[in-house]
Amino acid sequence: AVATPAFGAEEAAVTAGAAAVAKEAEPRIPLGGGFAINLDIPETGLVNIVVLIAGLLYLLAPLLSESMSTREKEIQTDIDDAIAKYNEATARLAEAQKAKAQADEVIAEIEASIEKDQKEFKATIETQTEATLEKQAAAAQQALKDLQAGADLKVESYIQEQAIKRGVKELQQLDGDQKAKFMDAAINSL
Repeated sequence: AVATPAFGAEEAAVTAGAAAVAKEAEPRIPLGGGFAINLDIPETGLVNIVVLIAGLLYLLAPLLSESMSTREKEIQTDIDDAIAKYNEATARLAEAQKAKAQADEVIAEIEASIEKDQKEFKATIETQTEATLEKQAAAAQQALKDLQAGADLKVESYIQEQAIKRGVKELQQLDGDQKAKFMDAAINSL
Protein backbone atom coordinates (compact mmCIF):
# COMPACT_ATOMS: atom_id res chain seq x y z
CA ALA A 1 0.00 0.00 0.00
CA VAL A 2 1.33 3.14 -1.07
CA ALA A 3 0.70 6.07 1.01
CA THR A 4 -0.77 8.95 -0.78
CA PRO A 5 0.46 12.27 0.06
CA ALA A 6 -1.73 14.42 2.31
CA PHE A 7 -2.79 16.73 -0.38
CA GLY A 8 -3.80 13.71 -2.52
CA ALA A 9 -6.93 13.19 -0.40
CA GLU A 10 -7.80 16.76 -0.94
CA GLU A 11 -7.30 16.33 -4.62
CA ALA A 12 -9.65 13.36 -4.64
CA ALA A 13 -12.26 15.36 -2.72
CA VAL A 14 -11.98 18.26 -5.16
CA THR A 15 -12.34 15.88 -8.07
CA ALA A 16 -15.41 14.27 -6.48
CA GLY A 17 -16.86 17.71 -5.70
CA ALA A 18 -16.27 18.84 -9.29
CA ALA A 19 -18.11 15.77 -10.54
CA ALA A 20 -21.01 16.53 -8.19
CA VAL A 21 -21.12 20.14 -9.31
CA ALA A 22 -21.07 19.04 -12.93
CA LYS A 23 -23.92 16.64 -12.19
CA GLU A 24 -25.89 19.39 -10.43
CA ALA A 25 -25.21 21.94 -13.13
CA GLU A 26 -26.83 19.89 -15.84
CA PRO A 27 -30.59 20.50 -14.97
CA ARG A 28 -30.08 24.14 -13.89
CA ILE A 29 -30.65 27.19 -16.06
CA PRO A 30 -28.24 29.96 -15.11
CA LEU A 31 -29.74 33.38 -14.52
CA GLY A 32 -26.49 35.19 -13.95
CA GLY A 33 -24.88 36.51 -10.80
CA GLY A 34 -24.59 33.02 -9.34
CA PHE A 35 -28.35 32.34 -9.51
CA ALA A 36 -29.97 29.55 -11.51
CA ILE A 37 -33.31 27.79 -11.89
CA ASN A 38 -33.13 24.17 -10.79
CA LEU A 39 -35.43 21.94 -12.82
CA ASP A 40 -34.66 18.81 -10.83
CA ILE A 41 -37.98 18.23 -9.06
CA PRO A 42 -36.76 15.89 -6.30
CA GLU A 43 -33.95 18.27 -5.49
CA THR A 44 -36.06 21.48 -5.42
CA GLY A 45 -38.30 20.33 -2.66
CA LEU A 46 -41.63 20.59 -4.52
CA VAL A 47 -43.33 19.27 -1.45
CA ASN A 48 -41.87 22.16 0.55
CA ILE A 49 -43.28 24.68 -1.91
CA VAL A 50 -46.74 23.02 -1.88
CA VAL A 51 -46.71 22.95 1.93
CA LEU A 52 -45.70 26.64 2.00
CA ILE A 53 -48.51 27.64 -0.40
CA ALA A 54 -51.07 25.56 1.49
CA GLY A 55 -49.94 27.07 4.79
CA LEU A 56 -50.18 30.58 3.40
CA LEU A 57 -53.65 29.91 2.04
CA TYR A 58 -54.76 28.37 5.32
CA LEU A 59 -53.41 31.22 7.39
CA LEU A 60 -54.32 34.08 5.05
CA ALA A 61 -57.68 32.74 3.82
CA PRO A 62 -59.73 34.06 6.79
CA LEU A 63 -57.99 37.43 6.60
CA LEU A 64 -58.46 37.64 2.83
CA SER A 65 -62.02 36.36 3.12
CA GLU A 66 -62.87 38.97 5.76
CA SER A 67 -61.17 41.72 3.76
CA MET A 68 -63.00 40.68 0.60
CA SER A 69 -66.37 40.48 2.38
CA THR A 70 -65.78 43.93 3.94
CA ARG A 71 -64.88 45.33 0.55
CA GLU A 72 -67.90 43.58 -0.99
CA LYS A 73 -70.14 45.16 1.64
CA GLU A 74 -68.62 48.59 0.96
CA ILE A 75 -69.10 48.16 -2.77
CA GLN A 76 -72.69 46.95 -2.26
CA THR A 77 -73.35 49.92 0.04
CA ASP A 78 -71.92 52.28 -2.59
CA ILE A 79 -74.07 50.63 -5.28
CA ASP A 80 -77.19 50.88 -3.07
CA ASP A 81 -76.40 54.54 -2.33
CA ALA A 82 -75.89 55.24 -6.03
CA ILE A 83 -79.21 53.54 -6.86
CA ALA A 84 -80.99 55.50 -4.11
CA LYS A 85 -79.46 58.76 -5.37
CA TYR A 86 -80.42 57.88 -8.93
CA ASN A 87 -84.00 57.13 -7.86
CA GLU A 88 -84.12 60.37 -5.86
CA ALA A 89 -82.72 62.33 -8.79
CA THR A 90 -85.25 60.69 -11.12
CA ALA A 91 -88.07 61.59 -8.73
CA ARG A 92 -86.80 65.17 -8.46
CA LEU A 93 -86.54 65.38 -12.24
CA ALA A 94 -90.13 64.18 -12.57
CA GLU A 95 -91.24 66.75 -9.99
CA ALA A 96 -89.29 69.49 -11.76
CA GLN A 97 -90.81 68.53 -15.12
CA LYS A 98 -94.27 68.53 -13.54
CA ALA A 99 -93.62 71.92 -11.95
CA LYS A 100 -92.33 73.23 -15.30
CA ALA A 101 -95.45 71.94 -17.05
CA GLN A 102 -97.63 73.65 -14.44
CA ALA A 103 -95.61 76.85 -14.76
CA ASP A 104 -95.98 76.69 -18.56
CA GLU A 105 -99.75 76.31 -18.13
CA VAL A 106 -99.88 79.28 -15.75
CA ILE A 107 -97.77 81.34 -18.15
CA ALA A 108 -100.07 80.40 -21.03
CA GLU A 109 -103.13 81.37 -18.94
CA ILE A 110 -101.52 84.67 -17.95
CA GLU A 111 -100.58 85.44 -21.56
CA ALA A 112 -104.11 84.58 -22.71
CA SER A 113 -105.56 86.77 -19.95
CA ILE A 114 -103.23 89.63 -20.90
CA GLU A 115 -104.17 89.30 -24.56
CA LYS A 116 -107.88 89.23 -23.65
CA ASP A 117 -107.47 92.25 -21.35
CA GLN A 118 -105.58 94.11 -24.07
CA LYS A 119 -108.36 93.43 -26.58
CA GLU A 120 -111.03 94.48 -24.09
CA PHE A 121 -109.07 97.60 -23.15
CA LYS A 122 -108.55 98.45 -26.81
CA ALA A 123 -112.25 97.97 -27.54
CA THR A 124 -113.19 100.07 -24.48
CA ILE A 125 -110.77 102.83 -25.46
CA GLU A 126 -112.05 102.81 -29.04
CA THR A 127 -115.68 102.92 -27.84
CA GLN A 128 -114.95 105.72 -25.37
CA THR A 129 -112.95 107.63 -27.95
CA GLU A 130 -115.72 107.27 -30.52
CA ALA A 131 -118.34 108.35 -27.97
CA THR A 132 -116.18 111.30 -26.91
CA LEU A 133 -115.61 112.32 -30.53
CA GLU A 134 -119.34 112.06 -31.26
CA LYS A 135 -120.13 114.20 -28.19
CA GLN A 136 -117.49 116.73 -29.18
CA ALA A 137 -118.75 116.75 -32.77
CA ALA A 138 -122.34 117.22 -31.55
CA ALA A 139 -121.21 119.94 -29.15
CA ALA A 140 -119.24 121.61 -31.95
CA GLN A 141 -122.29 121.41 -34.28
CA GLN A 142 -124.50 122.87 -31.58
CA ALA A 143 -121.95 125.59 -30.85
CA LEU A 144 -121.72 126.30 -34.57
CA LYS A 145 -125.54 126.49 -34.82
CA ASP A 146 -125.64 128.73 -31.75
CA LEU A 147 -122.93 130.93 -33.20
CA GLN A 148 -124.71 131.07 -36.55
CA ALA A 149 -128.03 131.87 -34.86
CA GLY A 150 -126.30 134.53 -32.79
CA ALA A 151 -124.60 135.88 -35.89
CA ASP A 152 -127.93 135.84 -37.77
CA LEU A 153 -129.58 137.70 -34.91
CA LYS A 154 -126.78 140.22 -34.83
CA VAL A 155 -126.92 140.68 -38.61
CA GLU A 156 -130.74 141.00 -38.54
CA SER A 157 -130.53 143.35 -35.58
CA TYR A 158 -127.87 145.38 -37.36
CA ILE A 159 -129.96 145.48 -40.54
CA GLN A 160 -133.04 146.61 -38.62
CA GLU A 161 -131.03 149.16 -36.69
CA GLN A 162 -129.54 150.51 -39.89
CA ALA A 163 -132.93 150.47 -41.58
CA ILE A 164 -134.43 152.42 -38.69
CA LYS A 165 -131.56 154.88 -38.70
CA ARG A 166 -131.89 155.38 -42.44
CA GLY A 167 -135.65 155.63 -42.16
CA VAL A 168 -135.39 158.22 -39.39
CA LYS A 169 -132.80 160.08 -41.38
CA GLU A 170 -134.96 160.02 -44.50
CA LEU A 171 -137.99 161.07 -42.48
CA GLN A 172 -136.05 163.92 -41.08
CA GLN A 173 -135.03 164.97 -44.54
CA LEU A 174 -138.57 164.88 -45.98
CA ASP A 175 -140.27 168.08 -46.87
CA GLY A 176 -143.83 168.88 -45.75
CA ASP A 177 -145.73 167.29 -48.68
CA GLN A 178 -143.81 164.09 -48.44
CA LYS A 179 -144.40 163.98 -44.70
CA ALA A 180 -148.13 164.28 -45.17
CA LYS A 181 -148.19 161.57 -47.80
CA PHE A 182 -146.19 159.23 -45.59
CA MET A 183 -148.49 159.80 -42.65
CA ASP A 184 -151.57 159.10 -44.70
CA ALA A 185 -150.02 155.87 -46.02
CA ALA A 186 -149.06 154.81 -42.47
CA ILE A 187 -152.61 155.49 -41.14
CA ASN A 188 -154.17 153.55 -44.00
CA SER A 189 -151.95 150.52 -43.36
CA LEU A 190 -153.17 150.28 -39.80
